[in-house]
Amino acid sequence: MKANSYRILKRLVLGASLVFVSTQIQAQDGADLFNKNCAVCHKTTGAKFVGPGMAGITEKRSASWLKSWIKDSQGLIASGDADAKAIYAEYNNQVMPPFPQFSDAEMTALIDYLGTLGGGDAAADTTPVAEIIYTDLQIKEGEKFFTGQKSFFNGGPSCTSCHDVAAPGIEGGYLAKDLTDVYTRLGEAGIMAMITNAPFPAMNSAYVNNPVGEHEQKSIAGFLKSVSKNTVETKTSSVLMMTTLGFGGFFIVLILIMIIWRERKKNSVKSQIFARQIRSIN
Repeated sequence: MKANSYRILKRLVLGASLVFVSTQIQAQDGADLFNKNCAVCHKTTGAKFVGPGMAGITEKRSASWLKSWIKDSQGLIASGDADAKAIYAEYNNQVMPPFPQFSDAEMTALIDYLGTLGGGDAAADTTPVAEIIYTDLQIKEGEKFFTGQKSFFNGGPSCTSCHDVAAPGIEGGYLAKDLTDVYTRLGEAGIMAMITNAPFPAMNSAYVNNPVGEHEQKSIAGFLKSVSKNTVETKTSSVLMMTTLGFGGFFIVLILIMIIWRERKKNSVKSQIFARQIRSIN
């Protein structure tokens, strides 16, 4: 009897150990998935980065919702999900890359890992971010790196191989997203994170063996900031010009109408006939 009890206890301990080890391995797998695919845009604290901080995310969203969002965020937005639409708007309509390649086991491991990050409120970073100032030299050098006029130290392809920007004299590629306003959306940290560990397979494979140096990344960020700033200023000037021309044209037309109205016929067409008839009667 004691031997049977011992065997049962031994099996229970062994089973619990296997569950514990399996959970630990799953958490490690989830951490690896996060570092390779998610860390480029998300912090493990509550601080915002390119996307929201992940601490406490499993307390805010259900596992099924997180799976749908990670698999295809744009599909969830298109379905009309209120939370998905709100997050998309909050982060300047920045598209999160879909991850349909994740298996159910990988998705579960990733969400289990997110559950280990704890609450997000206490970890949230509310410190205002100071504006980063770039020198003219950095901006010019960044333009050369971006267009390929100056090669990267490790030999990676130029940004214009796939991307374009609305800047004078630059004709980029159309294989990937236009980067005209990318600095406004991501800032320096987001741009450098994207270059360092891109979540897009084509970009990642292009630089995995030819990493872009930190100095080169900062220069590119400076150039993209200048492009974004110049675009905003150009749009503002265009709007002001169109508004001025619109109001100016309106007042010119109004003045012409007033002049024409002053010269209008003050009497009816038959007034002269009536006057002659009256004079003939008299």
